[in-house]
Amino acid sequence: MILIIKGTYATASTVAAYLPDNYSVTGGQDGAVVVEGKDEAGWTAEGYVIPRLASGGMFGTVTA
Repeated sequence: MILIIKGTYATASTVAAYLPDNYSVTGGQDGAVVVEGKDEAGWTAEGYVIPRLASGGMFGTVTA
């Protein structure tokens, strides 16, 4: 699964701090960070990763 994370605070290091082990930053630039991973044991993109990032002012969308 690929996510695009956008927002004022969306830097590779900040986004990485919010991610569970089954997701990781794979590219992008400040303001638009690319994250890849797979859903495992409740650590899902839509149920955990995106809401957690939103708590830090960053907003994610699933692209694939």
